Amino acid sequence: MFKKRAYSSMVTYQIDDSEKEQAEKAIRWFKHCLKILEQCDDHLNLIYNPLKKSPDIAPDKIFARRFMLRTYRDKVVENFNRFKQVAFKAYVMMQPFTSDTQTEKLLKSFVSSVEDIEIQVNRFIDLFANLKNEEFSKGIVVAIENIKKEIVQLKQIVDERVKDHLQTNILARNWVDNVSNELQEKVEKKSPLVMQLVEDRMKMLNETNK
Repeated sequence: MFKKRAYSSMVTYQIDDSEKEQAEKAIRWFKHCLKILEQCDDHLNLIYNPLKKSPDIAPDKIFARRFMLRTYRDKVVENFNRFKQVAFKAYVMMQPFTSDTQTEKLLKSFVSSVEDIEIQVNRFIDLFANLKNEEFSKGIVVAIENIKKEIVQLKQIVDERVKDHLQTNILARNWVDNVSNELQEKVEKKSPLVMQLVEDRMKMLNETNK
């Protein structure tokens, strides 16, 4: 059973090298996750930008390009399936830290955000069932905008919460918060010497002024 870690507390706790390495791996996978997500977003722009500029494009013109549009749809599915695989790997990398309640909450937010993206992508895909729909182009624009909103949400969760939590409470704790007893003793031994030097200096000044 994994021993509970009080990462968010102020008690002295020494993070071992294996945990640091695990946290670094997790950060790398989260960064990779965001990179894949950015690629998905860029790919969405290939259809979003033209339709945004021409929302009233005729249904017959849309239908005439059905092969290209369905190929594009399939690529969107491929992109987001790849994203989900990388997101899952990032999730797995965090499992050794889930005994910490803060980590568990962050992971739940991450998973929920990935699911929200999946919901919006599926709604986008469903629109391709009827390319002759007069509202098809407008519907695609709205669907992509909804996906983009969820992408922004997930980026914020990863950048502002998950990565910050790992860097502050796990990686940094080993050399900032968890000061070793040996270093503490050195500081304590140096303090009286500094005070003695100050006192000696004050005596010299007093004698000079007499």
